[in-house]
Amino acid sequence: MKTDRITRREAVRAIAAGCAGIAVGRDSLAARRQPGAADLVIRGGRIVNADGIRIADLRIVGETITEIGDVRRAPGARVIDATDKLVLPGGIDPHTHLQPAFVDDLTSGSMAALAGGITTVGTFAGARQGESILDALDRLSTVVRTEAIADVILHATSWPPTSELRAMLPMLVQRGQPSFKVYMTRADFGAHSAEFIRLLESARDAGIITLIHCEDGALLSAAARRLESAGRTTLSAYGESRPVIAEVSATNQAAALCESTGAPMYVVHLSSARALDACRRAREHKAPLYVETRPLYLHLTSERMRGPDAPLFVGQPPLREREDAEALWHGLIDGSIDVLATDHAPWTRAQKMDSTLTITRLRPGVSNLQVMLPMYFSEGVGKRGLSLERFVATTSTNAAKLFGLYPRKGVIRVGADADVVIWDPRKRDNVRAADDLSTSDYSVYEGWDVTGWPETTIRRGEIVFDQGKVTSAAGSGALVAREAWARSKG
Repeated sequence: MKTDRITRREAVRAIAAGCAGIAVGRDSLAARRQPGAADLVIRGGRIVNADGIRIADLRIVGETITEIGDVRRAPGARVIDATDKLVLPGGIDPHTHLQPAFVDDLTSGSMAALAGGITTVGTFAGARQGESILDALDRLSTVVRTEAIADVILHATSWPPTSELRAMLPMLVQRGQPSFKVYMTRADFGAHSAEFIRLLESARDAGIITLIHCEDGALLSAAARRLESAGRTTLSAYGESRPVIAEVSATNQAAALCESTGAPMYVVHLSSARALDACRRAREHKAPLYVETRPLYLHLTSERMRGPDAPLFVGQPPLREREDAEALWHGLIDGSIDVLATDHAPWTRAQKMDSTLTITRLRPGVSNLQVMLPMYFSEGVGKRGLSLERFVATTSTNAAKLFGLYPRKGVIRVGADADVVIWDPRKRDNVRAADDLSTSDYSVYEGWDVTGWPETTIRRGEIVFDQGKVTSAAGSGALVAREAWARSKG
C-alpha cells in the first residue's frame, strides 16, 4: 500500500535526487560525455518508426543517434542486446497536468512517464491573477529546470482573448513554446466569440497551434441547472451533467472556426463518436484540425459511473458508451485520430471520494502516465490489429510533428535526439497501483492484464529507466524549444 501524499512525494524526491550516484544536472552530464565517444549501442532490435520497421543496430553518442545499421565496432560503449525486442521512439505525451493543484509534480510525473516509455511530456503554463502568459512561461521554466526528469514542453493558457494577449503570441514563438490552450467550457466563451476569432487569426499568423477543450459551457450550465432543480447534484448524476450534445456542439463550432480561419487547432481528449464525425467532416474540407483522445475513453465506459466508487472515474468529458469507445479505436487505427495522450490529472483516492463533491464541484482526472502505452499496446496491437507503425505514430511521431519537435524527436533516425524505448512485446503483467510511480494511490485499471511493457527508457542518450527503476535525477530533464507551426510540418 502506498504512503500518504506528503511522505510519497518526499520519497520520490529522495530517489530522484540520488539515483545511483549519477549526474544531477545537465552541466555534469555534459562533462561526462565527450564528443565523439561511443556511449551506447543497441544491437539487433526491431526499430519501429511511423513509416516502417527494420532490424538493425543503433549507435548513440552523447545525446544523439549517430548510426543505424550494422554497428560492428563500438570500443568503450555499453552494449544492450535487443534481440526479440522492439526499439521505439520515446513516447511524447503532449497533455498532462503536473501542477500544484494535482498530486504529481514534474518529478513524480516524470518518473511515471519514463517508467511507461514516455520521454517528453507537455504541461500547462496557466497565467495566474496579475501574470502575463510570458510571466507564466518564465515561472514554469524555472520549475522544469529543478524538477523535471523527462523532457518538457509548455502550453500557455489565459483568458479572456484581449488585444494585449494577442500581441504577446509572437513572443511564445520566440520563447520556443508555440502553443496555446482555450476552454470552450467557460461560461463567458460565447460572449467573446468575435475576440476569439481574432485570437485564432493571430495565432495562425504567429505559427501557433491552439489546443481546445470542446464542451459547450452554456449547455453544461443548463444541464447542471436542471439537475440541481431536481435535487440531483451528487456524482451519480455526473454523466448527465455533461451530456454528449455539449461536446458535439462545441466540436462542431471549433471545426467551423478552424475551417473559417485556417488556424491550426488540436481538439483535446475527444470522447464520442459524434464529436469524431464532426472532426472528420472538417478535415474533408482541408481544415487543419487535429484530434487527441485519452485512454479513459478507450478502456472504460459509463457503466463504471453506476457503482459506489463512481467518483474515482470522473473525467472531463465523462465516460461514454461502448459504441463511442469502439469508434475511437477505429479512429486511432484508420488515422482519424492523430494522438493518444493521457490528460494525466492525478488525485488520491480520498480526494476523489470526498463526499462533498458535486456535479459542479469536481476533482476530474486520473493517473495514466505509467500505463498508457502498455495498455494501448496490449489492447491495440495485441488484440485489435493496430499496426506497430500506427502505435508509434499516435504515441510519438504525430505529436512531435504537431508541436514542433520533429525531426528532433518522434523518430529514430541519425541526427535525432536519442529518445529510445526498448520494448518487450511478450512481457505480461497486471496493472497495480502499488507499482505506479505517480503520487496517486489508486488506479482505475487495477488488475488489468497487459502484454507488452517498456524494459529500458533512454532520454537524450541517458538510460533513465531500466529493469523497473528510474535511474536519473530531478533537474536532468530539459525544456525543449520548438519550431513554429509553418516550419514544423515538413
